[in-house]
Amino acid sequence: MKEYASEDLRNIAVVGHSRTGKTSILEACLYESGATKRLGRTDDGTGLLDYEPEESSRHQTISSKVVAVEWKGSKVNFIDTPGYLDFAGDVRSALMAVDSALFVLSAASEVPLDMEQSWQIAEEMELPRAFVINKMDHEHANFQGVLDELRVRFGDGVVPIQVPIGSEAAFQGVADALKLHAQVKMHDDDSAKVAIPEYMEPVVEEARQLLIEAAAEFNDSLLEKYVNGDDIDEAELMKAVADGIKACKIFPVFCVSAAADIGIRRLMYRLIEYMPSPVEHIAIGTDLDTGDVLERKPDDPFSAQVFKTIADPFTGRQSFMRVFSGDMKGETTYCNTRTGKQERVGILFTMQGKHQHNLSEVHAGDIIGVAKLQNTLTGDTLCTDAAKISYELPAYPESMLIMAVKAKKKGDEEKVFTAIEKEHDQDPTISIGRDKDTQDILVRCVGETHFAVLKDRIERKYGAEPVFSEPHIPYLETITKSVKAEGKHKKQSGGHGQYGHVFLELTPLPAGSGIEFTESIFGGSVPRQYIPAVEKGVKETLENGITEHIPVTDVKINLYDGSYHPVDSSEAAFKTATALALKKGIPEAQPVLLEPIWDISIIVPEYFMGDVMGQLNSKRARIQGMEQKGRGISEIQAQIPAAELYGYATDLRSQTKGRGSFTVKFSHYEKMQHDLAVKVIEARKGESGDK
Repeated sequence: MKEYASEDLRNIAVVGHSRTGKTSILEACLYESGATKRLGRTDDGTGLLDYEPEESSRHQTISSKVVAVEWKGSKVNFIDTPGYLDFAGDVRSALMAVDSALFVLSAASEVPLDMEQSWQIAEEMELPRAFVINKMDHEHANFQGVLDELRVRFGDGVVPIQVPIGSEAAFQGVADALKLHAQVKMHDDDSAKVAIPEYMEPVVEEARQLLIEAAAEFNDSLLEKYVNGDDIDEAELMKAVADGIKACKIFPVFCVSAAADIGIRRLMYRLIEYMPSPVEHIAIGTDLDTGDVLERKPDDPFSAQVFKTIADPFTGRQSFMRVFSGDMKGETTYCNTRTGKQERVGILFTMQGKHQHNLSEVHAGDIIGVAKLQNTLTGDTLCTDAAKISYELPAYPESMLIMAVKAKKKGDEEKVFTAIEKEHDQDPTISIGRDKDTQDILVRCVGETHFAVLKDRIERKYGAEPVFSEPHIPYLETITKSVKAEGKHKKQSGGHGQYGHVFLELTPLPAGSGIEFTESIFGGSVPRQYIPAVEKGVKETLENGITEHIPVTDVKINLYDGSYHPVDSSEAAFKTATALALKKGIPEAQPVLLEPIWDISIIVPEYFMGDVMGQLNSKRARIQGMEQKGRGISEIQAQIPAAELYGYATDLRSQTKGRGSFTVKFSHYEKMQHDLAVKVIEARKGESGDK
């Protein structure tokens, strides 16, 4: 593969819901460009792109991939992104690295609701966007229906540049509303440029009028001609449309059938003609020394940012990056501005599915891969020492689903935990840490499918089997009644015996007070040297818990009397006596279970508010308030017991068609209903019995 100048590059993220045929379109692009000798198909496992076992078994893209397609003197760096919501972090990273986005839809389905999330991200990044309606040859294909829905959802700037010739089994090509000709598929599997069929002229003219109206919205010259009824020539309209796409005012719509390889060639021509090159891209970064905002244009000194990392225990780490400015050469050392260290870059390469093509040098705007970088992670910036800059990391989606993890096989714990940390390098939406209260090792992922894929990868790549389960809730216990309790430890076993004797008073304290120890010994009934042992015994016993190892809190323990033996008493004996007194006194003090309560903030479309509120009520949540956050979007503030949060990420996603999200923050502990507390204690007894 040759080197390409910046003006001959196009960087396009291919975005859309699963099963719309994103990957199939790119397989067809590779085939039409001559990169492959046969048209790969995802469903039958002959494709080049979804080659990981986790993808092959599920027939869907899980990890974004660079697909470099050479076409008529240009190179299009497509990034094939996952369509399933659990892997939305990859979509954000991909959009960070490109100059435009191509949204793929199925002609036989409605516009998926979760497309709005990716659209919103691209809109925030001010990326030009286009649509391609795939599967025009499928049963129930309805180009006009999908187009109308897109215009309702995303505005009148959504306009067709192409319209289909035929539909379903009769789909045979596309008619170009700009250039006023048609491209049809012939019987010999070749395609030919022909005049627009007479019966289609009204449809094409209607599409052309939508294009002119959209372009006239921001082009005064075109608007004047349109109002006066003057002729608008093809070149003028093409330029106006290209300018409108670049300005994010026009969002062109194409149509294809990837499976039948119809419309793919026209699509590549049009993407190169209308989607922006990196030439005018200005990257915004930060001067690490001063904190000032810096701009980098393509002809400025070299800088690049890593947007994707692939970690493999056998082949090592592969880092994919976008060159924002300057030229990048292989076998060269660059500065990583996060670590401040020099990073040796070896061979540069680009990818076409499984196939790697080495490059000696690339220019600003290109997307390339580098193998075995030692200290470079996703989001890191590489640049020269003479012109340092740091680019901002993307805002990854909140990983809402939390599960506890352990190794199925004893001795594999370190292997499992190390594997998860390495998968975090590849996917920053995965995280691992320890809960200081329960000592569970907790893993965060976006959803259940995310966990399933993580499990499969760890087993395949690292030879260890993780077991994910519901995390333990850090319940506490407290008392509601003051009591007095005696504890005596007396043991004679030859030689020195053991003797400790205490009287304790247990008093409930206000919430959040913790454990308080006092003593009111009079007359030396417990010698001063043993009182610290009693205090230690109090703290250790209450922290370990009386009822099924649930810690006790918000209680005052006063040592008010006791006795000792001048020979047999010891610190250990008094600690044991203290534990005996507490184990007797706590059950008599009308103990209650305390459960952790979290503040939860839920962002949802208003359309789903009723369902979400109803489910929150069923989960014992208390609504604190609601606030509008934007057009059709609201925020619900509530408090919810920690026990009800498990699985809520899946429930919310199901309720809101993937458009709801939430964040949580610990608030406080409060008393749990008696019947629920009994169930918790019984479940803990069951766990103890299993052990």
